[in-house]
Amino acid sequence: MSVTSTDLITVRGVRKRFGAREVLRDIDLNILAGSITVILGTNGAGKTTLLRILGLLEPADEGTVAYDGVVPGASTVAYGTSTRSPSQDGHFLPLRRQMLLAFQHPAIFSSSVLSNVTYGLQLRGVSRAEAEERSMAALRETGISDRARQHASSLSGGEAARLSVARALALQPRLLFLDEPSASLDPYGTKLLEDLLMHMRDDLGMTAVVVTQDIFEARRVADQVAFLHQGRIIEQAPRDDFFTNPRDEQTRRFAAGELLV
Repeated sequence: MSVTSTDLITVRGVRKRFGAREVLRDIDLNILAGSITVILGTNGAGKTTLLRILGLLEPADEGTVAYDGVVPGASTVAYGTSTRSPSQDGHFLPLRRQMLLAFQHPAIFSSSVLSNVTYGLQLRGVSRAEAEERSMAALRETGISDRARQHASSLSGGEAARLSVARALALQPRLLFLDEPSASLDPYGTKLLEDLLMHMRDDLGMTAVVVTQDIFEARRVADQVAFLHQGRIIEQAPRDDFFTNPRDEQTRRFAAGELLV
């Protein structure tokens, strides 16, 4: 990560409720350009909901999310009682096209593995020949090029996770959002994923946000870590500071494996 990195995403005062339950409360978060930010937290902390808001799939109830310089004229989403969901607002389509979200159980189209990767490129106007060339290169990097012509439904859970990464490698979005990316992977697949994630940061200039409850994964790949607990960001810090000198007692307990609920 460059030492001159600036904030690419700035989140201020974000709240989200589902009925009477407040899932996110007063979220303030900064995502550095060209970084890997890991959002750590236990089950039910609100990690996936926050990721969906950052990726413009889910509207917040209150607060603002600013995307600095990603797309001119579509940089800030201000949420309130009358805010239209960004996922349904054409004004934010150019911004959404600079993002890719990969969830723990990725969406798989009823077609070949290769077609699942080329689809997004062709939607963006890339020729079929170039889309297939880029997609095959991405499938080779993720270790599933031998499955390219097979139906995507034949993939195992770990292979489907690799397919999500192949989409990112082919599309090369500015922003990559990953939800528990190594949950279904064996140790080899996890190492491959983490190496590719750092390749996308270092060589392709992507900014990544990863949500996980795996402390060891955060230690390996994060540039900065944010600890989300019971709907609040308790602490955000560079990785080494987060793990060696946490300011908050709850952070210390979680990093030590003591805070489980």
